[in-house]
Amino acid sequence: MGYVEKLNLNDNMTEDERKEVSDRLYQKTKDVINLLNQFFDLVKIDADDYAIPLKQVAINEVCRKTVLEFYELLKSKGIQVEIVIPEQPLYILGNEEALSRIFNNLISNSIRYGSDGGMFGVTVREEEEFVAVDIWDNGKGIETIHQDRIFERLYTLDDARNPEFQGSGLGLSITKRLTESMKGSIHLSSKPYEKTVFSCIFKRLIY
Repeated sequence: MGYVEKLNLNDNMTEDERKEVSDRLYQKTKDVINLLNQFFDLVKIDADDYAIPLKQVAINEVCRKTVLEFYELLKSKGIQVEIVIPEQPLYILGNEEALSRIFNNLISNSIRYGSDGGMFGVTVREEEEFVAVDIWDNGKGIETIHQDRIFERLYTLDDARNPEFQGSGLGLSITKRLTESMKGSIHLSSKPYEKTVFSCIFKRLIY
């Protein structure tokens, strides 16, 4: 609203100034739409009104495709990348769209909050009858006192004074619910500037 008022009330703005304010207004509008969509998704998931059809999915392939989408961003930030994804298919009973969203959220968070550690990694591994996907970094991490609450709705560690680290507090809550909708679980382990790992664990389909 502040940007709208500035556009409406300030007749002395140059074209460059007006364009800058318009661009900021456009971005803020997109942020609000994204926030509303996250709220709607969370409400639908909580109300069991979010259709997630399950079928046999090669989780390592979904993970590989999602990581590739971030390749240019990781490269541009000069982050060292360590990817360990087996070539042989590892199947779970899941949903490709939901898995992509889970990995997208976790990778985005890792780059956004952990890039100061200079290292990012993804590991897909077998754990007895389960498949685990670890998404990790060596950044500032999450203090122990916050770790039990990080998946709560609207819980955020963001520094409100720093726009780079502002978030909705909904992404991890949605990630947890989507993981659980596929009978999986998600866990956090974090030692600041050593290693912060989000692990998604699913029952493996074996034929």
